[in-house]
Amino acid sequence: MIMNVVKQLILCSLAAMAVSCSSKQTICPDALIVVKDVRIPKGEPLVARLAKHSWVDYRPDVDSPWRRIEIVSPTSGMLHHTISDKTVHAKKRWGERVRILSQSRAEGNPDFVRDIVKFGARYDASVYRPWPGPNSNTFAEKLIREVDGVSAQLGHNAVGKEHGFYLGKTAGGSGLELQTPLVGLALGVREGIELSFLGLSGGVSVAPFAVKIPLIPALGNIPRK
Repeated sequence: MIMNVVKQLILCSLAAMAVSCSSKQTICPDALIVVKDVRIPKGEPLVARLAKHSWVDYRPDVDSPWRRIEIVSPTSGMLHHTISDKTVHAKKRWGERVRILSQSRAEGNPDFVRDIVKFGARYDASVYRPWPGPNSNTFAEKLIREVDGVSAQLGHNAVGKEHGFYLGKTAGGSGLELQTPLVGLALGVREGIELSFLGLSGGVSVAPFAVKIPLIPALGNIPRK
């Protein structure tokens, strides 16, 4: 059984590396799907400002305009609209630095646009709770898990990403994860060991090494993709 788990982790890691098109903090010219996050702006309450907001930008092909899909707030509902090249390449949002978590060419799923649209259509955005979820990060995590061609490890301070019950591959694609509304555990090549409790996450990653403590930035060499 242990060997099967190790084999699954290796296969997940290879699949995750195959869809990545850059390790830079800029968008590749041929990228079709980009997962990002940003720190909650300073105008929000102190506890909220320690968290992250995650979302997905995508385009059907390199000649098409970019689109953004996300949930921003309890009253926004799901937002799914076309954005300009200037917006997609912006280094800041709400006055905070945007971080690229992953980008890919959606290899292996020529219907990824259809799958994103279908996911958005069936997602219930009527319930939103900043903590412990469901919220913007719950939406982003579920989209990444369910749409082939999208792979990203959301930040440990993306509060709400573990909301609900789940057993399967991590959103980053390199490990396995078990989540319940109370506690959760993720184990993988990129994720290392990550524990969650009531929506707050922490742990240790190995490649690269980092210590992740709830509500503060990770300590160590966190990759910026």
